[in-house]
Amino acid sequence: MAVSRLVFFGSAIGFVLCVAPMFGWVSGQVGGRIAGVVASEWDAYGLSSYDRAKCAAPVSGSPLEMSEALIVSDTGRVTPGLQALVAARGYRPISTLINDRPEHERYYFSPATLEAIEHHSTDQGRDDLTVVLDGRPHSGQLADVQERLDPQVVDTPRLVWERLADENPVASARIELRTARLAHRNAADAQRETSAQGPSGTSGRLADVERRIQACRDVLADRQEAARERVLESHTGADARVVLLGYVGAPTTALWTALTGADATPEVGRPAQATTAMATIGPHRLAVTDTPSVTGDGGLPAWFLEVVPGASAALAAATCVLLVGDGHSRLRQAIADRFDTSCRSVQSGDAATAQSVVAEFLATTTFGIRLPYTDDAHALVSELHDQTVVHTVEYDDAIRLRVEVAQTAIGNLRRRVRAADGTVRSLSGSA
Repeated sequence: MAVSRLVFFGSAIGFVLCVAPMFGWVSGQVGGRIAGVVASEWDAYGLSSYDRAKCAAPVSGSPLEMSEALIVSDTGRVTPGLQALVAARGYRPISTLINDRPEHERYYFSPATLEAIEHHSTDQGRDDLTVVLDGRPHSGQLADVQERLDPQVVDTPRLVWERLADENPVASARIELRTARLAHRNAADAQRETSAQGPSGTSGRLADVERRIQACRDVLADRQEAARERVLESHTGADARVVLLGYVGAPTTALWTALTGADATPEVGRPAQATTAMATIGPHRLAVTDTPSVTGDGGLPAWFLEVVPGASAALAAATCVLLVGDGHSRLRQAIADRFDTSCRSVQSGDAATAQSVVAEFLATTTFGIRLPYTDDAHALVSELHDQTVVHTVEYDDAIRLRVEVAQTAIGNLRRRVRAADGTVRSLSGSA
């Protein structure tokens, strides 16, 4: 009997020792699959930690020196401005693969295009190739095409966001949100694949990713609101607001510096967010806003506007929008559809041309002013030379001036003249 019990317990212990590692290995594989998907999805984009506090750390947009880029389009052409943005990101060399094929439901690219990409990657023999997908796939297509291809895949929105991210915290937050959504999609797929193997404890990890998505949404909304407020709460004393907008390659920044005297170097994809400075055109003190360039030759895509909320706020508050460069009829229509403002066009970065266009658009009124010979009156004359267009000044029995002022400044002009014991009358038949 004792020997039988020893044999039984020995056999049982042996069974446990054999089965327990196997059970642990299976559980580890199931749980590790989900964790690995999440971790690799975040690490693939250079994020230091999955549980970074509220997705608030910036995403680097630094150039990828000596990394090859293959721009792939199935629409028969490369989107205007895209190749310049790829070069600005530091990719070298840059190749293109252009086809004219319908969009694939799963991979966005057609099967033939996918095969051509794989052949290019194999033929080049480089492990640093990045495929620039010229288009806007949905998240499922982006995840599937990335799973199918070995090289990293970056679509047009992601490329633009990366270019802006160094100096635009909204773009940085948008990249984080995209990454979290891709992690959720892949983790959900992995959970479905492993659910048949029994309880895995992966639902908690999926819930973690969902909480991360919400945290990223909150950070994005906070940064968007801060960007809008920064534009609307600055330069509130301006007579009017003028916004410069154009496609990639348009000399918007060159014109902005010429008008405002501000210091900025024209670069592709810069400024990274709406930037405002003051300018004087005739009697007008203007808040002039330079904006990030629009990729393509169409309208204002939502994925672009959501990372430049300051530009959207400036357009909504604009007295006038100057479209800089050529061929922006679709851009003009998009502004008309979305914003209650007027557009004018200038082809070059010449300040004199832009000043003439804006001056014709902005309303002014001419006044005759009579002032006594007093210290206050002399001080006012000096102010009028700085703040209005003074056409004539005569000194006889009184100081007489003919000045042109912005309509927004009429009330202040009347108050200043009365305070100096002078009189003012309109010479324009109104006001």
